[in-house]
Amino acid sequence: MRKRPLSLLVFVVAATIFTTLSCRKDNPYMSNAEITGWDLRLCVCCGGITVTIDNVPNPNGYAFFLTGDLPAGFSLGDHPQFPIAVKIDWAIDTAHCSGKYIIISRIKRR
Repeated sequence: MRKRPLSLLVFVVAATIFTTLSCRKDNPYMSNAEITGWDLRLCVCCGGITVTIDNVPNPNGYAFFLTGDLPAGFSLGDHPQFPIAVKIDWAIDTAHCSGKYIIISRIKRR
């Protein structure tokens, strides 16, 4: 009699874990964006990768934001074809050039 309740308990725990893991959804990204290319200008607050974020104007009046680097594990490839549609989590880099730069914490191709 004791083996039956234990096997039932094991089955219930396994089913619960399987259901929880299979129903988990990815956290949504903050914004849709496009990586539009490299900023090759030579000025104090220039250089990096240009990014436009859907429905988010740059507060400095520029058509794009800049980022110095992309999160580990994301690659543009050897010969990227711009624009590249992506989803991103981001924040304005307040310590770098008065809001022209953003920090991308998470990124995925769309």
